Amino acid sequence: MTSASPNGGAPSNGEPVRSPRIPDAISIPPEILARHRARLLDPATAVRGSDNIRPLSTAYRSDTLLVPAGELESLVPDNDLNNALDELGVELRRPRDENWNGVIGRLPRELGVPVPLVRKPGRAADRAPDPWAALVTLRERLGVDRVAGFGLEHLVMAASLTVEGAPVSNGGMVGGMPVSNGGNVGGGVALYTGNRNPVAMLMRPPVRRPVGELAGHRRPVVAVLDTGIGTHPWWTPEPDPADPIIEVSTEFQTMLALHETGLALANGAEPHPLDDPAEQQDEIQPLLGLTDSHAGHGTFVTGLVHQLCPDAKVLSLRLLHTDGFSTEGSLLLALNWLAERVEAAVDHGQPDKMIDVVSLSLGFYPETAEPSQVQQVATLINRLTAKGVLVVAAAGNDATTRPFLPAAFGRGEGSAAGGIELLAAVGARNAQGITTAAFSNHGDWISRWAPGNALVSTVPMWQGAGGPGLVYPDSLGVGPRMRTAPDPDDLRSGFAVWAGTSFATPVVAGLLADALSRDVAKAGENGRAKRALEAADAELAGRRWQGPLPAPPL
Repeated sequence: MTSASPNGGAPSNGEPVRSPRIPDAISIPPEILARHRARLLDPATAVRGSDNIRPLSTAYRSDTLLVPAGELESLVPDNDLNNALDELGVELRRPRDENWNGVIGRLPRELGVPVPLVRKPGRAADRAPDPWAALVTLRERLGVDRVAGFGLEHLVMAASLTVEGAPVSNGGMVGGMPVSNGGNVGGGVALYTGNRNPVAMLMRPPVRRPVGELAGHRRPVVAVLDTGIGTHPWWTPEPDPADPIIEVSTEFQTMLALHETGLALANGAEPHPLDDPAEQQDEIQPLLGLTDSHAGHGTFVTGLVHQLCPDAKVLSLRLLHTDGFSTEGSLLLALNWLAERVEAAVDHGQPDKMIDVVSLSLGFYPETAEPSQVQQVATLINRLTAKGVLVVAAAGNDATTRPFLPAAFGRGEGSAAGGIELLAAVGARNAQGITTAAFSNHGDWISRWAPGNALVSTVPMWQGAGGPGLVYPDSLGVGPRMRTAPDPDDLRSGFAVWAGTSFATPVVAGLLADALSRDVAKAGENGRAKRALEAADAELAGRRWQGPLPAPPL
């Protein structure tokens, strides 16, 4: 959530620059930080290590530190970790909750899990423990190698320009979408078109072929990690329950809910577990009935995949809250669950359990400019791609060159040439596909481009409490209907227009799934995944979304 350059920032050589007046400082409203027990790292006041490197701004959980699961066995008050933290008067304390320990006990030893950072008994303090200060202290006292798997638990966000809660003050307008309602800069230049505005869709639903007509007689599976899935006429009820369009996992949602509940209880906070795979409408301010800022985000993403590849099945994992936020610990849990499912499918010859594409319309800005220093997420993506799974991630919507993870782990050009080959980082074009969306991030690590502005897709058929700005009886006697202005909180049409790299991402995911549906090779083979990337690249170029533009006619 860095600030966008007010002039688009492109000098004559075409290379984007950032305005010196608007530094890459993350800005998140206090109510969202409080809701997620988070804080912002201020580079001006943050403690530095002996290398005196100035950290970048980031958002992270204020009461946890990521610790390799294998460290929990020896995590006692007087071990080397807590002895090193003694000077700060804090300690890492393993939750006692049996359900939390049951979840953590099944995870790989090297996987980072969030562990509460608390004040030591009997030690006075005038401020809450700071995980950043604790991490710097551990690195200084024990050495970087000893705590190589430790890190901040970053706040993960839907790829958003600015984010707000349920909109109370602006009369029912929808704020905080993947590109929020700060839609203009400077002299009133609009940066995007679409803010979850309801529209009427007149086309027929996408046509899905019988699975027997597909190459390999198997549907490609696209895993969408987002806000969940809502009901919609395109898939509710399922046209063929034996061959569903949507798959959800009670197992994963239960595991995530136990994990988050155990952490919240250990830190004296109220749990808000994501135990239901379904989209929720108004969790933030339920007494007002306003549709939350990112409610419907996952359904919109799913609809885009379905439009590009009706033959695919979507595995929907609810990871983001309705305000568009989650945590790195939850993302690691989800990616590990996917990796274990794929590995088991390959090992046991279960093609029905395979996953072909993972779509991530989310990410975070780390405190370092070197993505290689934040490796937990990258390690899990490498586990997936090693089994032939394609991962597609949003580049972010802040008009900055700052790396947005996990997209910036991908293979691109220049300094990013050594990135993960089967990870596609997706930037956004405008609706015509020729020009780059003003809000889209930029960098050598961005390898694919697709429209992310003014896209139309599915949303849950909700009606929120926010109403139109004008309601008046029809005075011309044409019937009993009221004459109103548009109601941005009325999604009963089932479709909306929205914008952001959040939505360019599933466009690429859908093209990859479509290419995979035409490949007869066995799922899980890297050659199959690479061919799908080549086919998708050809399609992107054919639509003029990426690559050189054709010369104008003479």
